[in-house]
Amino acid sequence: MMLDVLDACKYAVKKAVELGATEAEGFAAGGKEINVSIERNEIKIGKSQELSGIGVRVILDRSLGFASVNDLTKAEIAKAAEKAVGLAKRAPPLKFNELPGAKSVSKVEGLYDPRSKDFTMDDALENATKLLKTAKDYDPRVTVDSGYFSADVGRSAVVNSSGVEASEEACAFTHVILGMAVEGDDVSSFDYRFNGTRRVDEIEVETSARALAETVVNSLGAKKTESFKGTVILNPNTVVDLLAPVIVFSTNSNAVQKGMSGFAGRIDEKVASEELTVRDDGLIPGRLGSSSFDREGLPHRPLPIIEKGVLKNFLYNTLTARKEERESTGHASGGISGPPRIAPTNLMIEPGDAEIDSLIGETTKGVIISRFSGVPDPISGDFSGAVKGGYLVENGEKVNPIRETLAAGNVFELLNEISGISKETERIMSFIAPWVRLENVSVTSV
Repeated sequence: MMLDVLDACKYAVKKAVELGATEAEGFAAGGKEINVSIERNEIKIGKSQELSGIGVRVILDRSLGFASVNDLTKAEIAKAAEKAVGLAKRAPPLKFNELPGAKSVSKVEGLYDPRSKDFTMDDALENATKLLKTAKDYDPRVTVDSGYFSADVGRSAVVNSSGVEASEEACAFTHVILGMAVEGDDVSSFDYRFNGTRRVDEIEVETSARALAETVVNSLGAKKTESFKGTVILNPNTVVDLLAPVIVFSTNSNAVQKGMSGFAGRIDEKVASEELTVRDDGLIPGRLGSSSFDREGLPHRPLPIIEKGVLKNFLYNTLTARKEERESTGHASGGISGPPRIAPTNLMIEPGDAEIDSLIGETTKGVIISRFSGVPDPISGDFSGAVKGGYLVENGEKVNPIRETLAAGNVFELLNEISGISKETERIMSFIAPWVRLENVSVTSV
């Protein structure tokens, strides 16, 4: 018989301790997923499945063992506990291996919508169809390459032998759309949009579809531009793709302790322009990155990361916090398939005081980047990649879309080259980001 996620965790802890574990933790999740995919301008596969599983983490004389199973029957949970204990017996000890004790956890509202239980495959199909149709109806030249609409409803729980016991219901409705515009031999830049919500009555896919369609249609007729070093303006999606990964990696305490972070040893130092403030808050009601407790059952807390350009905090779970004799910041993350990692919850770049139009209007010569095709090196901060959906700006005016253009630089250096941040922000999954104007970026025509 399948156990409830909370009972499964309690059983895992009990079994692991009986098998000799000094400490034990169970983290379980279970629920239903409905997904409708889009491929090449057509609705494709719709699937609905029940998923459940548990990860068992044990510590035996400071040695760590972990095992997981996609089954919540007692027999399979016992096997996972036995395997985890067996692995701990063969693992080297680490003096910092210790599970957290219980802390008071307050319920974050708005993470579960009771109407989600009645959400059907037909509802998912209707939203996927609306996502596709909105993009196609915007302009016949729009081609939707792929996408999906997904509804996830479930419950997670965590229990450990040091008194942690927490469980929570949650739901999420997310969508992604990817595509381009085609007119004869002219093919626009490939682009994508994604977003989501936790409330049935807030499901809204048209904005993403129209934004994708507008961007790719406006990219038609792109021209080559000349190379220069100067101003680029990042839209919120590009801020999330280009700047956020380096900030997230560099404020992860695990990367800091391993000497891989460019922010290591720089708390209370200026690392960015005074215009930049970044914070993380996993307690915001209804947000996709929110939850009442982290992967270890500890409460989240609002955390300033960068305040007016000054680095204020790193993100910790229990293990990395113990290495520095401090408390976890409540940023343990992950699922049933591995021990807790570290990740932000709702990462927010605070808005500035400029209108988007003024960021553009003040630019003598520059490029607007709607999508950056490349991955910044999170350790060095170096990046080089193709500008997608880019626009040339001259004398404060958008002149024409551009093609065959690369942008390159270093994120750590460019954080100090921010010359403007917009008042307007966009919510992109668990991020909130404004438009950001940067100086001294290498723009190369190829």
